[in-house]
Amino acid sequence: MVAMRVARLVVHRMTREPLALLVEEGADRCLVVSVRGPQAEIIDRGPRPAEPSDDDRLTQDLLGELAVLVGHRLDHGAITDLVDDRFRAELVLEDGSRLPARPSDVLAVAVREALPIEVADAVLDAVGQSFSELGGDRPEPAREAAEQVAELRAFLDQATAQDFGRPPDGGEGR
Repeated sequence: MVAMRVARLVVHRMTREPLALLVEEGADRCLVVSVRGPQAEIIDRGPRPAEPSDDDRLTQDLLGELAVLVGHRLDHGAITDLVDDRFRAELVLEDGSRLPARPSDVLAVAVREALPIEVADAVLDAVGQSFSELGGDRPEPAREAAEQVAELRAFLDQATAQDFGRPPDGGEGR
């Protein structure tokens, strides 16, 4: 098993479906996992607060609380296999008991409970990709574009007509 973390959530350009990019700790390998919309929202919210109010508690939080009530603790989330192009995943308790679940649910619970995430070596060998080749190490395109717009606005706010000079042909323009 390989330790991984959720690096970011993205939206598939064609299908508009949310995807979670898991990246290997200290390495360049990543795994792209399709997640359902509600679970993507949970993953985006991040770990639950230490002292959640009733309004902060989510359905996913109940699994960790239920495990404690029955004398156990959630240990980690795992993507264990790839069968017919579909990931198989499990929530693992500290005693080694395993609860099979959809990968998006496992990721949502793991993020909310701040649990480690592991992926089977065979899964990464079969469908792992290079994080840097996917552009995962670059800023998100929307954020990068927003930063460029902000830089241009800052320049234009300070620019004067003299900054632009006369057209190269010395004419008045068109």
